[in-house]
Amino acid sequence: MAKNEAPPTIEVKLFVDKEKKKVLFAESDKEFVDVLFGFLTMPLGTVVRLLDKQSQMGCLDEVYKSVEDLSADYFEIKACKAMLLKPLNAASGHCCRLKINVDDTKPRAAVYVCKDTSCCARDDFAFSSVPDTVCRCGKVMESVGDRPPDNGAKTEAAGSDYGVFVKGCQKFITTDDLQVAPASTSLMLSLCKKFGVQDPNDLDKTTLQLTSDKQPLTGLHFDVPISPDDAPLVWVDWSLWNEQVNEVDDKVVKIKVLQTKTNSAVLYAEVGHDFVDLVFGLLSVPLGSVAKAFCQPLPNGCIDNLYRSIDGCAEGCMRAECKNLLLTPELPPFFGCGASQILQVNQIAPRKIKIDFCFTCFKIGGFSGYSRCHQKGRIIRWDGYDPEYGYINCQKYTKTAEVSELDPKSPEGKSDHHSAYVKQEPQNFMVTDCLRVSPLSLDSCLRVVSDAKVEMKELVEKEVTLTKFQVREIQRAALMSRDALSSVLVPLRRRRI
Repeated sequence: MAKNEAPPTIEVKLFVDKEKKKVLFAESDKEFVDVLFGFLTMPLGTVVRLLDKQSQMGCLDEVYKSVEDLSADYFEIKACKAMLLKPLNAASGHCCRLKINVDDTKPRAAVYVCKDTSCCARDDFAFSSVPDTVCRCGKVMESVGDRPPDNGAKTEAAGSDYGVFVKGCQKFITTDDLQVAPASTSLMLSLCKKFGVQDPNDLDKTTLQLTSDKQPLTGLHFDVPISPDDAPLVWVDWSLWNEQVNEVDDKVVKIKVLQTKTNSAVLYAEVGHDFVDLVFGLLSVPLGSVAKAFCQPLPNGCIDNLYRSIDGCAEGCMRAECKNLLLTPELPPFFGCGASQILQVNQIAPRKIKIDFCFTCFKIGGFSGYSRCHQKGRIIRWDGYDPEYGYINCQKYTKTAEVSELDPKSPEGKSDHHSAYVKQEPQNFMVTDCLRVSPLSLDSCLRVVSDAKVEMKELVEKEVTLTKFQVREIQRAALMSRDALSSVLVPLRRRRI
């Protein structure tokens, strides 16, 4: 966008109950609905960052702050911390075509390779899109420029009736709790009955020009602050607890929990790198994957309504090739981790780049290495015969190569999958009830006990071996509660989840 160019806007017509100061529903073209559905592809860490760590999504704000505050020395490589704080969107190729894209995370176009033409990994044909990635030979990879844009990428013709995720030129209705459906007479009658509208003249109609602000419809129109959602957590049938534990006999991780003898609360857990990775990895998981994994409404927000609309009232308007992308969002290459494995979120395959010159010339000249590799001229022969015409700089017979993306999280530069963000070394961390993570120290332990105003004689330490089911429940509690550990690990609190 040019420096003085006005930001893009989307026109939305609001139907307002003036007496209650509440937006009942909105009418819009497909551009607004596309933006809403695009939220489902957004990683949780991006949501927290865009809302300035005030997302009010359970413990996620504290998890994000923990990654910010933790030294890069605790991560596998320096890039791991950046990957969690600014996770990539696997659907960025679609979201970049939205008229308003609230996600300002830039796809990584830079390409890094080991510049040593004689390194032991020269036959790996490996590159990375993440700075500070380490080659198998131990050297840090260096930039060879930005990857050229894919000119063959499919784009929609001007005037097409296809949006990014939805199709058609009809109007769409979006309720204040984010249920989406194409406009129709039956929907009009249903909404008027639902909201008790007897006379259409009782509704105030106003047109809003939306920019990249991120607020609910009522907040947008009436400019009121969004108060914390203090609604009680949804209930879970805990009779399923024992069944699921019996079905899952594999143990995931061991932790030590400091809690009150009366089983009223968990103060903190002493954990290793494996548990921390399960917590931090949530930041890379797309919002839609959460809606799919837990199949229950989250107390903060209306994402579950938006998710159900895709396969429900808006199904006939969805682009077939994009429907699964929203219902089953994936992770970008190498963003998979223990947390996403528990939630059964897949990641897309690593990228490959085909070049019309050899890998050695690519190391030397980057994407401009073609001219170096293919330059021809008269070559002086070593045997004293007359010069011959041939390749001057590179005598390699093969003038093509396919370079493959390397896992940036691997500290040894190995090409096999390396899922951990946190360094796999013996180290202890403290995780508080709200999932605030910090290195374990005596000072921090005493501070938590002091803040809880609990006498030492009232405390007990327990060792807990968590199953996959229990880890999954802690992940769910992290999105829904501000006392995630107590909600799952203390029997008297379990019914609150």
